[in-house]
Parts: sequence; C-alpha cells; structure tokens
Amino acid sequence: MKISSSPDWEGSGPKRVLLRDEAYTTIKEFLFAEESEEALSERMLAARLNLGLGPVRSAVERLRAEGLLTAMMNSGLRLPDITAREILDFYEMRMVIETHVVASLTGKLSRDQFQQLDEILDEQDSCAQSRNTIRYHQLDLDFHTTLAELHGNSEMVRTLQQMRDKMHRLSRRLHRTHPERLSLNAQQHRAIVDAIRGGEADKSRNRMQAHLAWGRAFTLDPDGRMGGDWQNLTVDAS
Repeated sequence: MKISSSPDWEGSGPKRVLLRDEAYTTIKEFLFAEESEEALSERMLAARLNLGLGPVRSAVERLRAEGLLTAMMNSGLRLPDITAREILDFYEMRMVIETHVVASLTGKLSRDQFQQLDEILDEQDSCAQSRNTIRYHQLDLDFHTTLAELHGNSEMVRTLQQMRDKMHRLSRRLHRTHPERLSLNAQQHRAIVDAIRGGEADKSRNRMQAHLAWGRAFTLDPDGRMGGDWQNLTVDAS
C-alpha cells in the first residue's frame, strides 16, 4: 500500500480540502488492508501513515459518520464488526439489484461492451492462477459495478456504490483467507457473462443468483464448519 506524505499543517482553501481528502483515502485503504483488531487513535494513524494530525481528525470524523470507524470506550477507534444480519441484508439487496441487471442486459450488449467485460474476466483468470488476491479483489468489485454501469440505471449504480465499502471488506477478507477459491469465483463470473452473451435471460438471472448465494454462504461460514453442499455450488443453472 502506498503511504503518502503530507506536512503537519493544512493550509487554507483547496490545499486544506486536498489534505483532508488524501487523509480520508489513505486511512480507509489502511483500515481495509489491515482489518486489524488493534485499537487505533488519531495520533497513531497520523504517525504511522505520515499524515498531519489536522487532516487525520477530519478524516476520522468523516469515517465515523459513514459507519466505517467506531469509537470504543477506553479502547480507541476500530472497524465495526459486520454482523450476520447485516451480511444477510447486504446479499438480499444485491440479489434484487444484480439479478435484475443481468437479465436486463441479456442479448443487448455490443461487441465493445462484451470486450470490456472479457478483459476483466481474462485478468481475473490470470490473478486467480497466480493467487494475486489484492488485484483479484479489485477486479471482483469492477466486474459487478461494470455490469450495473452497462445497465445504465443511475439509482442502481449509486446504491451499489454505497454498498461498495462493505463489499470491499467482505470480499477482501474472503479472497485473502481462501485464495484457492478465486478460480471458482472467476468461473462463476464467466458463466454469467456467457449466459448474457447467449441471450438466455433466465439463465443469466439464475447464475447471478447462484453466484451471490455462494458468496453469502461463504461469507457466513468461510471454513464450511456448518456443513452443507454450498461449497460445491456451480453456476450451471438453467
């Protein structure tokens, strides 16, 4: 992760805004990359990330307002836990939006639009083979947001973008702890695009639904301790 350097003063006007935005982006990247149980403080973040204390305080306030940081009594700042209920709600919302998106796109994309998706898929295959979890994670987010952008409903795109931070945390954790499953994830993405390309709306919808159900179960039970056959789930749904 690239750590930027900033002086310990904010200046005024655009300079102040730039430093605050830089601190916000840098701290959020640090939080998501580390996913640490370590208690944090504004001074610790400023020192570790080589940022000014003023911009850090502004960034922390913004992150707390967005629910990405929580202040614990006598134990500093932490990433809030994501509860099982939040995970279920998160995937239910994605099911509604993303199954509709792929069904609506089926048979309607141009050659250039498929090329855009194929480039993501090809790089995903390469990253899955090399187990480059950091890059694969970004491509995973790109795949889902690109489908929504191609659909063109700005409210759906905005909703998914608002969910992106939670998607980032959940996907990053899964990809990092189980890199061997990247290939299956990539195969599911490709099967979804194949159904869209083949003009089969029901199959597109069913494959996205199966893919998200797999992600939901994997998130709730990453090590398969509760049993069930979800770990062998494929997306050959008709």
